[in-house]
Amino acid sequence: MKVRLQWLALALGCLLFLWVFQHVGFEETFGQIREVGWVFPLLLLPSVLTWVLFCLGWWWTLSSGVSFPSLFFARAAGEALNAIIPLAYLGGEPVKAVLLRRLGIPLADGLASVVVTKTVGVFTYCLFIFMGVAAALLQGKNLSAPLVGGVGAGLFLAASLFILYSSQRRGLFSMLYGLIYRFGGEGWIKKREAAEILDRKIVALYATTRTMAGCLIFSFLGWLATVAETYVFLWGLGVRVDLVTAVVIQALALGVKAVTFFVPGSLGTQEGGNVLIFLGLGLSGQAALAFSLLLRGRQAVWILMGLAVFTRFRWRELQMSPQTDLES
Repeated sequence: MKVRLQWLALALGCLLFLWVFQHVGFEETFGQIREVGWVFPLLLLPSVLTWVLFCLGWWWTLSSGVSFPSLFFARAAGEALNAIIPLAYLGGEPVKAVLLRRLGIPLADGLASVVVTKTVGVFTYCLFIFMGVAAALLQGKNLSAPLVGGVGAGLFLAASLFILYSSQRRGLFSMLYGLIYRFGGEGWIKKREAAEILDRKIVALYATTRTMAGCLIFSFLGWLATVAETYVFLWGLGVRVDLVTAVVIQALALGVKAVTFFVPGSLGTQEGGNVLIFLGLGLSGQAALAFSLLLRGRQAVWILMGLAVFTRFRWRELQMSPQTDLES
């Protein structure tokens, strides 16, 4: 049933994608994209800054030494899987911990850092969306539908975050272990101690002020850096906006993405949401679709790089002997 619903969501997203393009216009949209031309690689520079900042936020949660480039590539591999696996952008998180293990970080420490970093990322995500909603209200534009979506996404994420954080402080993985054991997972009895260790490491990270401050600051700076990407993409398309408008566009677009997480890749919903946002700000639908395609182009570049990194890591793993694997 879950697989069928995912395929249904993907099919509806494709139909919405084609419907939006039909009503806005293929030729006009691609004509605007052609204006970017050879400048496109340069437009990717702000996204590099974004990834560096997010990676720095993750780095603050790791006590053991690991080179920043290795951490950056491990994150790229995990985020590539997040983008292509329809699991609400969570499919690549365990992979990050496994790759950290290959870099010399104990699995429990890697999992704890991934869980805390993801939770902090969702928190700063909410803050950024609400900041964009406030900026949109101050501008007084006709953004009723995107604003409702942004507020709804922010409230949904805030409620989910409260539940997630509270459960982590009370021993989330120990509780999950108990549920698995209760429903017949006898084989998991040996994992109880590991689950308790993981819970203690997560609580310890939350209790470390310096760690949490660094993770929060760099995560929020990462979301702010996405505004620079929006501004540069629009500049490349010949659309001139101020920074406040760029904040509104990016924040409300992230709100739409959060609301439609069940659609693989937000296909169609991202394009439709951007059209509504752009029209509400007095911009053209063609610019909205061209902007959406540039975002997908940027995403494709990062996914390819992440999959290449993941393949490289997997190849190294296959080259290791069973004894080496046990020792790691």
